[in-house]
Amino acid sequence: MYCSSRKLTAIILLLAFLLGICGCQAQARRPQTDEADVKLAEEVAKYDNEPTISLFRKADGSKEDIKLEKYVQGVVAAEVGEKFPLEVLKAQAILARTMTLALMEYQGGTRGKHGTDASDDHTEFQAYNENKVDKDIIKAVEETRGQVLTYQGKFAYTFFHAVSYKKTASIDEGFPKFKKYAADYIIPVKTDGLKAAPEKYTNWTVKVPASEIKKIMGESADLKKIKISKKGPTGRALTITAGSAEISALDLREEIGFDKLYSTMLSSIRLEGDNVVFKGNGWGHGCGMEQWGASVMVTEQNKTAREIVEYYYPNTKLATLYK
Repeated sequence: MYCSSRKLTAIILLLAFLLGICGCQAQARRPQTDEADVKLAEEVAKYDNEPTISLFRKADGSKEDIKLEKYVQGVVAAEVGEKFPLEVLKAQAILARTMTLALMEYQGGTRGKHGTDASDDHTEFQAYNENKVDKDIIKAVEETRGQVLTYQGKFAYTFFHAVSYKKTASIDEGFPKFKKYAADYIIPVKTDGLKAAPEKYTNWTVKVPASEIKKIMGESADLKKIKISKKGPTGRALTITAGSAEISALDLREEIGFDKLYSTMLSSIRLEGDNVVFKGNGWGHGCGMEQWGASVMVTEQNKTAREIVEYYYPNTKLATLYK
């Protein structure tokens, strides 16, 4: 009886140990969120291991398979670069990872255009440059490995930009097509990036040939009467009119060129000789994290990456999908 009891006890202890190990392993594989009551959507929870994505390379039209974390390094390098503090790089890594998966899951990535998940062309997906990756960027990505922002269990659309004038943009001002998805967390918040951003993005003047504006707005456009006819809640231009001709400010900026007309935070538009002269502030669409504002938050307030993303994307939650 004594031997049998010892054997029985040993078996029970062994089973308990094995069940404990299995339980820990299962828990480690399960995505972790801020609160236990947050249930991740199926398309989010399925990423319990680092995925491999397909990437279209614009320069030569090639396609390659790349691990997501490696891809995120190249996005951080291209979209924000090494000049920013580590906590900003970490915040950018969270946003790049989240936006990649959101665009893949909800917008089909670039499968319709290239048959791939993503593209290195920033006008199609996100900017990407593996040649600019340095040790700080690698560290930032490693320290946020698997981390994404979610809203009601789904991937958030983590738009970001360089710098805004006093406030970030509403979804209507930056991406009205995404209003039904992101209106609850892409909302204006105060920001202070202009104090740190390059001077050329403060009180800028851009001249565009009148003939180009005429071509964009149509022959009926009376450029002598060109003006901002409607503004959004943070003062960004929504609608531009020139007599009877009308165009959304977002469409006009796209037609002129995102890298030429820096933003829709316009203070004035007028015809001067053969040019239409735009005056304004900031750089980018204005939605989500302001990169230079995030830099100020770190250098002046010692904020962390988590605090940065929680500030710029209120109502979202951080989740770790895999380690």
